[in-house]
Amino acid sequence: MDLQGRRVVVTGGSSGIGLAVARAVIRLGGEVCVVARREEPLAGAVVELGPERAWGHACDVADPGRVAELASAVRSRWGRLDGLVNNAGIAPMGTLRETKPATWDRVFAVNVRGPYLLCRELLPLLEQGHDPAIVNVSSTLAERAIPGMAAYNASKAALNQLTRSLALEVAPVVRVNAVMPAVVDTPIHEGRGMTPEDVAGMGALHPLGRIGRPEDVAEVVCFLLSEAASWMTGAVIPVDGGMMAG
Repeated sequence: MDLQGRRVVVTGGSSGIGLAVARAVIRLGGEVCVVARREEPLAGAVVELGPERAWGHACDVADPGRVAELASAVRSRWGRLDGLVNNAGIAPMGTLRETKPATWDRVFAVNVRGPYLLCRELLPLLEQGHDPAIVNVSSTLAERAIPGMAAYNASKAALNQLTRSLALEVAPVVRVNAVMPAVVDTPIHEGRGMTPEDVAGMGALHPLGRIGRPEDVAEVVCFLLSEAASWMTGAVIPVDGGMMAG
């Protein structure tokens, strides 16, 4: 894989899968704009990645005005865009009865409206890029639901269909694919009240016997961003330790 000279926006890029993607893009020769809501972790990510190849932009991806500001910043700094990774997401736990309308709306705002807004605003810049590609970070729960995650399950299913729909609309200029991770060791689990031991214990659910590392997903994302995947669009790929096989 070679991302030499590629310019890539990564949302949810200050930790977890997003930060792993940003590291991999830089390692493969690209530059990244790291996007996150909170300024402090965003600044820390840029310092780690190196300001000569990375820069940060604070943005709530569910806010149309803030996404428009991000697009303007990308246009001013780069003038074009070669890749967009829609990784930002939230995953509150709760049965359908426990999920309040405000929670449901926020999950869909971040997990579905966010990618819609980002694709819509950044598409003109992607159309000027080199072999441009969008990669959406979905979840195996889009196709294999579990109880207690109704809003998240539904939002990721919607993201899969957004991926396929957009792939048809913007071909052949821009490629659009998605990855579906299973359980990955990221900070998202802390917000759901899970301990590191709880998370590691879910390794038994995967045929390969362990939970994923952010780097496991990042490598596939970078493949989809690269020319090595130049004949792929509309694909939704499990990166799941074998979970979807059973």
